[in-house]
Amino acid sequence: MVERNIIMGKAGGTAGKNSVNYKISLPAEMIKGLGVTQEDKTVLVFFDNGKIIIEKKLNS
Repeated sequence: MVERNIIMGKAGGTAGKNSVNYKISLPAEMIKGLGVTQEDKTVLVFFDNGKIIIEKKLNS
């Protein structure tokens, strides 16, 4: 487990005037553990019972 702060900033482009963009930095070891690469970087994100779950999307 690692502790991270959520980065919050104004959303740009055509977003509404009160829109906020949220980001979090993940450790490289965790991303490598998922099997994410520059060429194959699609993940699925779920929100379940107060938890955010990130899974590598399996190619079919």
